[in-house]
Amino acid sequence: MSTIGRTLKNVMKVGPANALKQMNYIGDTKWGRLVGVDANGNQYFENNDEISGRERWVEYASVDPDSGDIAPEWHGWLARIVQEPPTEMKIEAQKFWGQPTPNFTGTRKAYRTYSTTKPKVSAWEPIVKARQ
Repeated sequence: MSTIGRTLKNVMKVGPANALKQMNYIGDTKWGRLVGVDANGNQYFENNDEISGRERWVEYASVDPDSGDIAPEWHGWLARIVQEPPTEMKIEAQKFWGQPTPNFTGTRKAYRTYSTTKPKVSAWEPIVKARQ
């Protein structure tokens, strides 16, 4: 979290609606230069006045954001692997990039391990007495 003065300054620059959206998704208010938009509609921003490591960020286009929505070329820019954004570089898609796999944690498609051994401990089942 940032200081109250910094937060108020950022709210004035990005507007109240966008500031509330940022607080909901990233837990902070930020403003910066729009660097580019990827094929998924995600917007990438940069502000060199921020603390090191927090000067580049993404605002997801989807309501349910997942880190797998970030394209590989933009990931390299966000992680500071390359200094120029993909809009200024000529990057061709590589065959090994493929499509991102969504995160299925907490859904029916979540990975569950399979075990052939019997559990050593059985679950506790309470005995309920009838009411009197």
